[in-house]
Amino acid sequence: MINHFTLDDLELEYPIIYGISTPLRHLKLGFEIERHPDFLVEFHEDIESYLGKSAHACYLIAYLDDNTQFLIIKNKGSKTLFYPRYKKVDYLLCAIGEEELNPEIIKIFTKLKGISICFALQKPQQKEILNFSQLQ
Repeated sequence: MINHFTLDDLELEYPIIYGISTPLRHLKLGFEIERHPDFLVEFHEDIESYLGKSAHACYLIAYLDDNTQFLIIKNKGSKTLFYPRYKKVDYLLCAIGEEELNPEIIKIFTKLKGISICFALQKPQQKEILNFSQLQ
């Protein structure tokens, strides 16, 4: 029996990605997030872009209320942007796995000191989603 794949079978999916705009440098941002009692922050090894051309600083964060984990990735890496469509976004807030982020996390981030805005980004196109699909 021969299996036939459709384009829908090959399409990658990823939860909503949020953009963070802030003048804070990477270490200061991590410090401000860690000050919030609902988050446990761990500096994570740099994440490489899918093709390995650029390294991006990253934090692994646990939301203590529901024990979910997510990443904050510096958009501007050593050579390229992690999400090139958003040149003016400083950091990316990404779920780990296929679940959407708890909306409370977004509410908390919009109120953190030094964060100008935290907002949902458009769904990545198939070519762009490769950087995010490796985070699963």
